[in-house]
Amino acid sequence: MPLVLEPSWVGRRVSIRRVVDRSPDGHPVFGDVVGDLLVLDAEAALVEARGGRVEIPIGAVAAARIAVPSTADELALDAVAAHGWQAEETAEIGGWLLRAARGFTSRANSVLPLRQPGRPLDDALSQAREWYAARGLPLRFQLPVHARRLLDVELAERGWPASQPAQVMAARLDTLLAATPAPAPRPTAGSRAEVAAEPDDAWFAGYRDGAGQAPAARGVLRRHERAGFAMIRSGGQVMAIGRGTVDGEWLGVTAVEVAAERRRQGLATDIMRALWLWGARAGAMRTYLDVSADNGAALALYQHLGYWQHHSYHYRTEP
Repeated sequence: MPLVLEPSWVGRRVSIRRVVDRSPDGHPVFGDVVGDLLVLDAEAALVEARGGRVEIPIGAVAAARIAVPSTADELALDAVAAHGWQAEETAEIGGWLLRAARGFTSRANSVLPLRQPGRPLDDALSQAREWYAARGLPLRFQLPVHARRLLDVELAERGWPASQPAQVMAARLDTLLAATPAPAPRPTAGSRAEVAAEPDDAWFAGYRDGAGQAPAARGVLRRHERAGFAMIRSGGQVMAIGRGTVDGEWLGVTAVEVAAERRRQGLATDIMRALWLWGARAGAMRTYLDVSADNGAALALYQHLGYWQHHSYHYRTEP
């Protein structure tokens, strides 16, 4: 039987149909296993299913596919990510989460429609518009493209322009750590990535060319119960930074920045690995991050490290 599992699927959630028995007349009896593909070699596949780990001989595999995240999976991860990047103020209109942080980032200043608003759309929009207007902000939605496609179409028909899409990428931490070895010692003294519970002024200065020093930015970046702030510095110079947050099984990675003159030296990978280790020690098993679809360099890096696209979203702002 030909191999129908792909090595690139390791770390992904898969559905495997396998032969589990033979009927009295010799016909195969099939059973399905759904879970994370942990190991794949020429002999067997190891899958972590809901009931435990299952080893499946390759010869018993009849068919296999990647189990694409459902609408519920997408919205659940968006809810986790919203907690990982907390706004200064929040409110709810039914299942809509309204967020405001004095304009610092679209993510912290937009409506995330996790569920239905529980009232007619025009009424919900009017209430949301008033809430944002009181804060001097435009009415903006963060829309998971697949999970909220009907609302997306409705706003598009009303003339709300869409932003550049962003990808939400995900991976298992154990898969990433196994595939990315610890960095070799660098000749530059003091260049090892360290993760601290509190960022210092140098860390804030390294975020977006100093934009992290603004009060609204400091608030969003620090506002979390379990946050870690990674930094690589040398001779007093900040070379690279990154931020991690742990919510349940998820490690969120944000604010990864490398000084322009230090790029293409593997520092972003060092920051990422330091955050993975920190997150794993805090109990996380999976990791996610957001990256703009037009950031080719970042997308290539994260894909190379082992992240895969979970889903995508964009913003629509009222004209």
